[in-house]
Amino acid sequence: MRIWLWFLSCAVVASVAAAALTPDSFGVFWVMVQLACLGAAVAGLRMHRPGPAAAYWLLVAGVGVSAASTAVEVAAPGLTRNAQAAYLVCYPLTGTALWLLARHLRPWSSARLLDAAIALIGLAQLAWAFVLLPMLSRAGLDRMEAGGITVLAGCDLLVVAILLRVAFAVRPGVAAGLLLGSVAAMVLTDAGYVIMYVWSSNDTATSPVTSIGWLAWSFLLAAACLHPGIRDVGERPRTADESATPIAGFIGLALLGPAVLVADICLHHSVAAPLRAIVPTVLTAALMVAMVLRLGRALRERTSLQRELAFRAQHDGLTGLANREEFRTRLQADIAGTAPGVGLLIVDLDGFKDVNDTLGHPAGDALLLEATARLRAIAGPGDLLARLGGDEFAVVSPDLDGLDGLAAQCVAALAEPYLVDGRELRLTASVGVYSGAPATTGEALQSADLALYAAKEAGRNRAERYDPQLRAAHVAHAVLADQLRAAVDGGSGFAVHYQPVVDIHTGAVKAVEALLRFTTPEGAPVSPVRFVPVAEETGLIGRLGAWVLERACTDARAWHAEHGISVTVNVSGRQLRNPQFADDVLATLRRTGLPGAALVLEITETVLVTATVEETEAVSRRLARLRAHGIRIAIDDFGTGYSSLAYLRTLPIDVLKIDRAFVSRVADRQEKALFRAVVELARSMYLQPVAEGVETDEQAAALRELDCGYAQGFLFARPMPADALQARLSGQLATA
Repeated sequence: MRIWLWFLSCAVVASVAAAALTPDSFGVFWVMVQLACLGAAVAGLRMHRPGPAAAYWLLVAGVGVSAASTAVEVAAPGLTRNAQAAYLVCYPLTGTALWLLARHLRPWSSARLLDAAIALIGLAQLAWAFVLLPMLSRAGLDRMEAGGITVLAGCDLLVVAILLRVAFAVRPGVAAGLLLGSVAAMVLTDAGYVIMYVWSSNDTATSPVTSIGWLAWSFLLAAACLHPGIRDVGERPRTADESATPIAGFIGLALLGPAVLVADICLHHSVAAPLRAIVPTVLTAALMVAMVLRLGRALRERTSLQRELAFRAQHDGLTGLANREEFRTRLQADIAGTAPGVGLLIVDLDGFKDVNDTLGHPAGDALLLEATARLRAIAGPGDLLARLGGDEFAVVSPDLDGLDGLAAQCVAALAEPYLVDGRELRLTASVGVYSGAPATTGEALQSADLALYAAKEAGRNRAERYDPQLRAAHVAHAVLADQLRAAVDGGSGFAVHYQPVVDIHTGAVKAVEALLRFTTPEGAPVSPVRFVPVAEETGLIGRLGAWVLERACTDARAWHAEHGISVTVNVSGRQLRNPQFADDVLATLRRTGLPGAALVLEITETVLVTATVEETEAVSRRLARLRAHGIRIAIDDFGTGYSSLAYLRTLPIDVLKIDRAFVSRVADRQEKALFRAVVELARSMYLQPVAEGVETDEQAAALRELDCGYAQGFLFARPMPADALQARLSGQLATA
């Protein structure tokens, strides 16, 4: 059983058993129970260490003072009055503890102080009507006792007011319930003691009920300290309505004053009328003033909250700029207005995702705030600056003539270095510019977005103006994407052609490169330069690459068996990043029966350059595994402007395909020397050089002079279907 529940059960059993004790032995029992509760509470606080620590130790100190005063009464009955006076010290200790806890849960404010004052005045009305006024009307009451009763009642009122403040702020839980219950048991028992003392006919108000109530204060506090949830009592609730106003409670308190006044008149005929009426009247007036002040403040808070909510509904939470909805509203108003047109800029930060990925979102937020400040400084007084989401901003401007200049300023300002967390960062921005008289906001946004895409495709760090041709290209792009999806799903429209790779000296076909071809449903061929990027963008390239590999391996099995030639298949970056890529390739070889030595996988240099270090390492491991099965790896487009030497040294490469940009100038004397250096570099690293794009006899002669080895290009053969290639290979065999 949990220790706190075990302790609570024992305390309840002991309290019930105490009813059978004699009055003399009950005092000793009472002291023993309180001492046991003190020990348990101290052990619980040392074990769980809740915060704020001072509040809990003050609560325990209050129980300690009570135990000490009880012990004095038991040991020295003559000092009972002094011991009872000492008991009053429990209240400042408990009240201070509750004050500290309430302040820790929610900082005190004027509104919360008014709430506490209203509750205190309302309770004071009840105390006056049912405690103090009856006590004043009681004949023969000792003045010292009356003073003690008055102080005790006042202390009860203060503690109850703060207790209510804590109860509304604390996070619900078992420990919180035990803690609040312990203090409630204390004040309710004292209140019951006071009421019974005032209304009883004898001199004592102590009864088994009040005795058990005081003991409940002790063992409930000890159980709360032993409970593990005591650590969470001092934590602020995750959700709290800081501006909530208890309207129903205020209405009840407003009616309480007149009700108490009527009760006074009905119950206390013997008391002088002025005394009976003045105090309730003063308390009621004080309550009305406090309620007016609180309700006025609540109205101001509600108005402020409404303004804040309205602002949040129209503005971005991070930057304070207009949000997407406010942007659309302004754009729609400009379109529907009398102006000759609207001016719109869409601004996107280039490379912002890398900042979030490498430095974290706080750094990204700081960068966005700096970019916002720069855009604010550029925007004119009539411009609307908005954040559409992420790193995308928009500017709606009525100055159509100055729109291009504004876009240029945005590009220049956002390209300046950023200082984030002590680090200098450099980003650029792409801007799409649109001006005109669109029919809808959607048309304006789409036009500006098209211009933005054009700016990114043109190299970024620039502004591009919308041109109607961009829309036509966009429509063609969308149509092509739909056609590719339909072709992939339907299994038609694609074909694989093969371009021979020949021996530069003999012209004999030594290998073939598999090239994907696509024809639209209308029968129009589409260049790979057009459809391959679309397939990459739409995520279809993985399925297409797998299909080409399967088709090429199936066709090449017979060619390898009869003519000893190999087949080269291009592999996309998406395929290389697939963890299952090596397994898929090996499974394809098993299905088709093509030996691993007959397959060359061709990867582009740009795929390696744009990959991260982790991705490059993973790709290297997959390629090494494939090479272990005899598959060779070729680098395509070598020398297109990237730093490839590091990859030649670290990656498992077998074939170096030299880009046509080198081959086209190989007949030139200076270019021939550079080409010779590339060939010698390849051979020094045990790589097979292959020249791409050979189109003239002069280029072929230069390659033979340089002993390049292998070449491919239109001079030797264009890509052809499998049956045409089979016929050429058969003719080559017959000629030989």
